Amino acid sequence: PWVKPGVYNNVKDFFQIGTTFNNSIGVTNATKNGSYSLSLGSTNQKGIVPNTGMNRYNARISAESILSEHFKSDFQGFFTNSEIDKAPGANDGLVATVYPAPPSYDLKGIPYHAAGNLYQPVGYRGGTFVNPYWGTKNNHFNEKNNRFFGSTSLTYSKKLTNKSDLKIKYQVGGDAYTTNYRDLWGFGSPSRSSSIDEYSFTNTTLNSLLTATFNYEINSDFKLNALIGNEIVNRNTKYVDAFGQDFAFGGWSHLDNTGTKNATETSRRDRTFGNFANISLSYQRMLYLNLTGRADRISTMPRDNRNFFYPSASLGFVFTELNGLSNSTILNYGKIRGSVAQVGQAGIYYPNFYTVPTYGGGFYNSTPILYPIGGISGYIPSTTIYDANLKPQNTTSYEIGGDFSFLDNRIDLNYTFSRQNVKDQIFEVPLAGSTGASGFMTNGGKIHTNAHEINLNVYVLRNGSVNWSIGANFSKIDNYVDELAPGVESIFLGGFVTPQVRAGIGDKFPVIFGSTFQRDDKGRKVVDQDGFPIAGAPGVIGRVAPDFILGGNTRLTYRMITLTAVADWKSGGQMYGGTTGLLGLYGASRESARARDRNSIIFEGAVTQNGEKNTIAVTGNNIQNYFSVLNDINESSIINSSFLKLRELALRVQLIKKTNLNMSVNLFARNLLLWTNAPTLDPESSQGNNNMSGAFERFTLPTTKSFGAGVNIQF
Repeated sequence: PWVKPGVYNNVKDFFQIGTTFNNSIGVTNATKNGSYSLSLGSTNQKGIVPNTGMNRYNARISAESILSEHFKSDFQGFFTNSEIDKAPGANDGLVATVYPAPPSYDLKGIPYHAAGNLYQPVGYRGGTFVNPYWGTKNNHFNEKNNRFFGSTSLTYSKKLTNKSDLKIKYQVGGDAYTTNYRDLWGFGSPSRSSSIDEYSFTNTTLNSLLTATFNYEINSDFKLNALIGNEIVNRNTKYVDAFGQDFAFGGWSHLDNTGTKNATETSRRDRTFGNFANISLSYQRMLYLNLTGRADRISTMPRDNRNFFYPSASLGFVFTELNGLSNSTILNYGKIRGSVAQVGQAGIYYPNFYTVPTYGGGFYNSTPILYPIGGISGYIPSTTIYDANLKPQNTTSYEIGGDFSFLDNRIDLNYTFSRQNVKDQIFEVPLAGSTGASGFMTNGGKIHTNAHEINLNVYVLRNGSVNWSIGANFSKIDNYVDELAPGVESIFLGGFVTPQVRAGIGDKFPVIFGSTFQRDDKGRKVVDQDGFPIAGAPGVIGRVAPDFILGGNTRLTYRMITLTAVADWKSGGQMYGGTTGLLGLYGASRESARARDRNSIIFEGAVTQNGEKNTIAVTGNNIQNYFSVLNDINESSIINSSFLKLRELALRVQLIKKTNLNMSVNLFARNLLLWTNAPTLDPESSQGNNNMSGAFERFTLPTTKSFGAGVNIQF
């Protein structure tokens, strides 16, 4: 298939320059009887992968009307319409045949389908892996969303005396959205059977909120603020899914063109009824006490466990208001604060129910048995059993901290330490298959979190024409599992059969669990007689949480020019770099290239089974076997996820600044520089920030640099 031998940069050829255009226009007006504002906006984006992008349009309207001396009303509404064309990831990722492509193969230049047959993909890899150019033309993943949310309120306010006032507000709000998805695997797709899946989520939420606020200046020293309220939330959700498999022919990707069809519908209603109160008391702008309490009744829990109450209390002391400190030239402001709070979080409880079974083949792309079969459907009891005594999860938080300003308010310093104790966590406990179920949804967990946060801002220069500030924020957050359900040592958060992301007793979570290197009693890795590493027992192979995160920012203003910069340093933490390991397996990594050039590779830092330093060189065809064995050991793909990144550099120039006209130009660049020990991808390239918390990467898209310009005009 080669026109002539050559070297091709298949990664660079595949990705395209993405573009984003943001446009908005807004109008505001105010009179003595009210005000209104209207804005329209759009975002049009083309992705770095062909045939991907997003178009989003939004509108916002708000208005306020003063009805009389004591009454006023307001309204605000938001509407958003968006459409996104996405690329698949992980095992289905298009880059699974881009990153490992041999440089001698012209992935872009060689036709991606057989001559005369658009639906027979051609590529350098067989099996379930698809040519990425064929995939972008025939496999499509689309998401359309329409959403409206808004509220209207009526407020009554009255000054009762010279030292007290009352405000009563009733607000009604709604949030309604429908999201339609369409996942299409085109006719001839090798990665999955050709299929179309059209599914949608519809959610309608109505909210009623009534509050009454009373302010009272008791005397010159004491001030009181009290609030009581009631909130009712009604939510209706509906999920509809229509699935068709095996297209009869290509060119018509429609449910009516599939041989096997299946459809399902799920709907749910729930309601929350809550009463709450808040009391705030201050003394001489020095002492501040705040007490809150809320009682909720939630329909999603078992009937006997639907009520729960959660209070909070906080105390602040501005000690610089004391005599002798109020006029300090060194410490201008000082406050120490502490709080304790409880938060209840309900789960979802279902009585026993029946469901349509699905029987997979044990692989991600194989579901060989789909009901109905021969026009007959089947039902089995749900494989998840819900605890009839399920109760809400409870979180108790403790916090202490301080806020300080020094040297004519040129230095601001804030510190907060917090601890959260979570008990009665709701999660699914795995059950033995002999029980007839796969999981038991119950309370059974305790975790705690310790967090330190420091914010520092220094105003280096501060005068009329030149202003320069430097800021830093430090955070260290550690989560630990203290207890799980009886007999459960860890719970699955995400991943494959192996490796997985888990939360385990006694560990800072999340952790990565998988096959390890075999080690001797001194902790040294062991190789066999051929110099290949030996797999050990499954265990914890990586810890995801960083030691700390440090962010920095600076802002320099000279007359009408402003320059800002933002940087982040993440220290410590690990992740599973699936792409890194697989590139070695496919011979596309730097390490495998060096091994081929030298016709030799030694597994460094290991010992033989006799305890001697490993000097066994792997040569010839065994080099490929070496990387295959290495990839089968999950621990080999654990990488450090530390990084230092110049997050953003921005320049703003105010061209016109007048009473009736303002005009500015903005230039920015994001993700300009990156320093990291990760060998292949930016550590922020992960499977997302769900339960796996950025700990898992396998054929993910790279992060991007972006450069932009904007114009802002106000008149």
